[in-house]
Amino acid sequence: MEEASNGIRLKHWRAVGHGPNKFAIECMLDEIARDQGLDPLDLRRKLMDKAPRALATLEKVAEISNWNTPSANGRAKGMAFVEHGSLGTGVCEISVDRSTGNIKVHHFWIALDAGVVVQPDNVKAQMEGGIIMGMSSVLKEQITIVNGRVQQSNYHDYNLLRMQDVPDSIETVILESAEVPEGVGETATPMVACAIANAFLRLTGKPLRHLPFSPERVLQALNS
Repeated sequence: MEEASNGIRLKHWRAVGHGPNKFAIECMLDEIARDQGLDPLDLRRKLMDKAPRALATLEKVAEISNWNTPSANGRAKGMAFVEHGSLGTGVCEISVDRSTGNIKVHHFWIALDAGVVVQPDNVKAQMEGGIIMGMSSVLKEQITIVNGRVQQSNYHDYNLLRMQDVPDSIETVILESAEVPEGVGETATPMVACAIANAFLRLTGKPLRHLPFSPERVLQALNS
């Protein structure tokens, strides 16, 4: 097999390959649902028919996010499922500034099955931190290389998510379980990109297929 070269050394991200892989899989599902005239929730219900634990996270997050209640004007919700030891489904609600291309995440809801949970507060902290890290990576962070040189040198030119950009709320519901305890540190981050992209698709009818979702890429998608 021929090896692909990017010209620079790459290393895995938090959750290893789940970030890019879940972005591709979960966004593809929503594009299929849109093409077939299905609610993304209903499509996932069919696919999870023989996976009751996964399905339970889907049903719970649909409940706590009021999935079936339309969002306020100018907002939309998107969902994504991740299995990384623990099972989790996330829903976010976003709006888009169509003049600047900035995406604002207003709320994030997560339903999690991690087996037996020993320290629930720590689990919730891990999920909240994972969501914020994912948002920072998806909406703000980017390394650019010109003529072999990295252009960013410190935080004045490498953007991170700021306090004013975090969601108004991040709500995690931990499902009761007697199953073997599973890890939670890498479950939240991979669901962020796909949930945001799926909300964007629902709001605008346009897909976002390249990370990060910089204002330039968002405006390009809106105008395509």
